[in-house]
Amino acid sequence: MISAGIPNEVLPFGSASLGLVSTIPLYIAIRKSRTQKDAFIICFINAAAVNLMSSFWLGNFHGFAMFTLGASTIGTGFVMAFISQAFYLPVLLQENWTGGKLFASADENAPWITLRTLWFASVYTIWEWCKSSGFLGYPWGTLSMTAYTVPFLTQIADITGTYGVTFLMAFFAASSGEALVLMQKSAHLARLSSRGAAAHAFETCAALFALSVAYGAFEYAKPRTQTKTLNAVLVQQNGDPWLKGEANSIRVSKELTEKKIGEMRSVGEECDLVVWSEAVLTKRFPNARSYYASFPEDEPLLDFIKRMDTPFVIGGPVTLNLKRRQYGNSALLFDRHGDYKGSYQKMHLVPFAELIPGVQIEFVRNIMKSMVGFSYGWYPGKCVTTFEIPISGNAKDTRLRKTISIVEGAGPDEYPEKPRDSVVIATPICFDDTAVEVCRAMFLSGSEVFINVTNDAWSRTESAETQHAVVAHYRAIEYRTTLARCTNAGYTVVFGPNGRDLSNLPLFVEDALAARIPVFERQITLYARLGNWLPKTLAALVLAFSALARFGRKTRLIAALKEGF
Repeated sequence: MISAGIPNEVLPFGSASLGLVSTIPLYIAIRKSRTQKDAFIICFINAAAVNLMSSFWLGNFHGFAMFTLGASTIGTGFVMAFISQAFYLPVLLQENWTGGKLFASADENAPWITLRTLWFASVYTIWEWCKSSGFLGYPWGTLSMTAYTVPFLTQIADITGTYGVTFLMAFFAASSGEALVLMQKSAHLARLSSRGAAAHAFETCAALFALSVAYGAFEYAKPRTQTKTLNAVLVQQNGDPWLKGEANSIRVSKELTEKKIGEMRSVGEECDLVVWSEAVLTKRFPNARSYYASFPEDEPLLDFIKRMDTPFVIGGPVTLNLKRRQYGNSALLFDRHGDYKGSYQKMHLVPFAELIPGVQIEFVRNIMKSMVGFSYGWYPGKCVTTFEIPISGNAKDTRLRKTISIVEGAGPDEYPEKPRDSVVIATPICFDDTAVEVCRAMFLSGSEVFINVTNDAWSRTESAETQHAVVAHYRAIEYRTTLARCTNAGYTVVFGPNGRDLSNLPLFVEDALAARIPVFERQITLYARLGNWLPKTLAALVLAFSALARFGRKTRLIAALKEGF
């Protein structure tokens, strides 16, 4: 049910309705577990099945299926299985506190009902945070992915990140599951009071949903101050360079670029930036400048950029340390004269596919060479880099500004500053746009627009392309900024600060999008300030309550809980 709610081949953007009810069986199964082993097995099966069914396309990753699909499925299963011990804790506590009568006297106790449902939602949220963070982080297969079609629900991401959405959906499922169990007991035992207890299961949940939806409706419809417009051409060449080669990718990209720039100029508009997707170029910069000064033979790449008279951002590699064979998967910046100006190196690499642990060991390199054909992966970037792009004089921010200097000898500038005729962009690469720690650092470094470059063409499935876009669109909401995605085969799209799709291209077609990317007044959201405060807070509360329950059962608080306040 979770996999059916996530964007898939049948439901391209998933189903929020399925997402809301998808974890009801999981809640009931854990609630009825009699041992910790039962909970361990249930959670392993759940997490592994979701990963396998919703991310089946990982098996197409060029010889890496045993790592990308096999290892991720098993690893994800074990992560949730270990966390299942926290899921199971309320069962243990209730068994102790009610004299060994499991789910008996506490069934109709309102505080216990609220505790069980809140506990499940909290631990489920912690579970998704754990699976989405760190070196092995993989933020797919999450409840928040099912909510894309209900934007009123997703708007709370600027406060809580995606984890607030997960918490609400898991809380709804737990409340529903609790009501179903209690109604079943009521029918079998003719205990009408259980029906009242079942209704109580929804009270807190309904209140949280009402507040969240009201906030979401306000934020989704809220007018925002647009200060500038970045005219960009986003090229979707629809050709996997691993299969068709660099020459084909450059040829198609050049043709699409020239056609779209020509269309813009024919209606009196200038293009401020051209973006080609991840991994279009294969030769490593900065040494590759001389190569692309003469390649392709019909018109070298650098000459083409100069003729277009427009800055370019293109996905390609850079050499970080030649002696140690450290290379970065990068976004390369070229000015309007075709001069290479610098790059941003991808910081959050795909584990075991791009970032290979132990690659400095010859034995590991030999194994990788024999299995997948190469022995060195990418090296993660260490520097948050932004690019400042000049725009064609369309800034709309007319507010007065002045600079007051305290530098010795400098007097105050009493004249209004003109709005900058430029836009600061950040270019998260592929997996980067799902890594909240990367995008948050970029935003706090001054980014006004996210422009993601991605190559997901290897997946060969529409669901993979759409899932990535759905995960990434939360970044626009979290920081109330515009996110543009330039991809090899899809989903090339521009998302507004409320997550709304402003313009897009169909999947798996050769085309380019002439996008008028709106730049809005920067807003430092609560999430931008505090990051993943919600799952961290929930984890602290769960740990604190667990310690209290295990070591302080005879305190007054425990006694009060046992008596139902």
